[in-house]
Amino acid sequence: MAAANDTSFNELFRAHPIPMWVYDLDTLAFLAVNTAAIVHYGYSEDEFLALTILDLRPSAELPRLRANLKTAPRTGLERSGIWCHRKRDGSLIDVEVSSHPLLFQGRACKFVLAHDVTARLQGELKIARLNRVYALLSGINSAIVRIRDRTALFKEACRLATSEGGFATACISTVDAAATGLNEVAHAGRALPPRPAELEQHWCALRAARGQSTVVCNDIGQDPTLAPLRAPLQARGFAAVAAFPLLVGAHAVAVLTLLSDCAGVFDEDELRVLHELAGDLAFALLFLDREEQLSYLAYHDVMTALPNRRLFQDRLTQLLHPASGVVALVLVDLGRFSQLNDALGRHAGDAVLAQVARRLSRQLPDSFNVARIGGDLFALTLPDLARGEDAARLLNETVFGLLDQPYLLGAKEVRVASRAGLALYPGDGADAETLFKHAEAALKNAKASGERYLFYAPRMNAALAARLAMEHQLQEALEQKQFVMMYQPRVDLASGRIVSAEALIRWNHPERGLVGPADFIELAEETGLIRPIGAWVIGAVCAQQRAWLAAGVDIVPAAINLSAVQCAQAELLDIIGAAMAAHRVERGLIEFELTETAVMSNPDEAARHLNALKRLGIPLSLDDFGTGYSSLAQLKRFPFDFVKIDRSFVSGVDSNAEDTAIAGAIIAMTHSLGLRAVAEGVETLAQLEVLRRLRCDELQGYYFSRPLTPDQFAALLREGRRL
Repeated sequence: MAAANDTSFNELFRAHPIPMWVYDLDTLAFLAVNTAAIVHYGYSEDEFLALTILDLRPSAELPRLRANLKTAPRTGLERSGIWCHRKRDGSLIDVEVSSHPLLFQGRACKFVLAHDVTARLQGELKIARLNRVYALLSGINSAIVRIRDRTALFKEACRLATSEGGFATACISTVDAAATGLNEVAHAGRALPPRPAELEQHWCALRAARGQSTVVCNDIGQDPTLAPLRAPLQARGFAAVAAFPLLVGAHAVAVLTLLSDCAGVFDEDELRVLHELAGDLAFALLFLDREEQLSYLAYHDVMTALPNRRLFQDRLTQLLHPASGVVALVLVDLGRFSQLNDALGRHAGDAVLAQVARRLSRQLPDSFNVARIGGDLFALTLPDLARGEDAARLLNETVFGLLDQPYLLGAKEVRVASRAGLALYPGDGADAETLFKHAEAALKNAKASGERYLFYAPRMNAALAARLAMEHQLQEALEQKQFVMMYQPRVDLASGRIVSAEALIRWNHPERGLVGPADFIELAEETGLIRPIGAWVIGAVCAQQRAWLAAGVDIVPAAINLSAVQCAQAELLDIIGAAMAAHRVERGLIEFELTETAVMSNPDEAARHLNALKRLGIPLSLDDFGTGYSSLAQLKRFPFDFVKIDRSFVSGVDSNAEDTAIAGAIIAMTHSLGLRAVAEGVETLAQLEVLRRLRCDELQGYYFSRPLTPDQFAALLREGRRL
């Protein structure tokens, strides 16, 4: 390891933010360790160098480690998986280890990078647990919609709690009038131990019934109130228990008891979902109360338990008086709802309606009257507004914010688009009937125009009209072939050769001239026009590659940007395959770039498309890395070949120590994953020299070349220009 004696390398090794070390393959002793490892593990450098790698492992892991050391290769990068390490204070952490054999001080050694993934693994376990209880919540909501008998509903709820929720036992007991006893009416899972009458007062369910609040014991072995029942509960494997009163009015009419084999399972997030579940069951009890059913059905929607149009209109009439200020009536329509029913069945649509109703009725302020008018149409009022524009703000930030979140159908997440029409009192109508008529007209116009929402009053729609005009111009640009492509070279830092080019769209506007993508791509994505525009780009780049080949140009791959909207297209792969086949373009001559946002907005869909493209032999780049909310650890699941460092870090890499450190860390971690690092927006020689020292692989930016027309780029290739 001659480079180990290099001062710059030693400084980089010590300053790297990830714990790293070198150890002797024969003695297993540490020979070098960086500052991050010293800080993270709590040992001083001298203490570290007095240890072997065996000293970091719990005794239970030593046999596995010894077996791994015997079979580990002594050449090439090795990813040996996740290990448990013990820190100096005795605490245990999960570490993802990558290593590479090398010669150090004349000895056969290994260079190790140890990334602490404890928080990530714990987060994954928590997400899996929450997905389980969300699936339980969705299943019980579906049961509430389907089942009209109280006992049958209780039995189904208990069955779902064990089969979908993963609880060891679930039972529901009704409470007598004095809350002195329980009568178990439904049970699923493992049998409970006998409960002697003299110990009844210690049982969690009865405590919950009497106190009318949830009782939680996250560790049966430590809770003194369960001491008389501890032995029989632990003998049957139970470690935690929680009881949720089902409240109708101010009284607990039943108690849902859940028992788990895992201590600590009832954390804050899980309890929040389970409280919602208990609330839904309690509401179902109220709904199934035969004495109130006729009166209830006269004013409420059966499916969602929201007020119906009759009750809503009565309440709206009470709101409309001169002292009330501006009142907005909003009609919200769930888009493509019939397709959801067709694809997943009517029960799925019913479950979504129930979830929409819960969100609107529970998370909006009480002053926002909410109703289901019929089908997938909901209504709400926004009272006491100072001006009409406040309605748009509340609609965007509050109502759409709730509706745009995913809905859980079992283990599946679905999203439902929504549009709205608004009418304002007193300007658009002085009575409830007129406001309804005008809000319906506004909703109809919103659906026809593709706008997210529209006001009835034309004066409120000036900005929306401008957007509609822009959308129309974009449509014309497609039809009249006003788009053109530019190409910006990407250069290899080692050889100086042009190795690729990013294909960049421009709009050759008849009045404004050449318009950059920042002025129209966002609108194209919002309106869906990005799909035909994206298909045109793919075809145009493939056609250009064929034209260059026919002209004898020694071409390089061209990289095409894919948006999040395109990644959601089921037909994306067909579009790409058809364009490449039509222009007889080989796989290696086309690359695709996706931003962090495009990848992480729907990671499962992105992974499916990316893996399919990778199977076709198409190189892939992660664009603008560092500006989104992903990490290289998350991105290991995606088959990228390149990571492009965002220009916001590159611009200060020669003058800002923080940007230099960030760029260096991205490059080092990119290399640790076997990927190539590309710097975007390189404009100066000083930036280039820093990136060269950081071992960046490629650069792109004005320092070498601006975006060029196809003829200009072909000339650059013909002259063989290098960095």
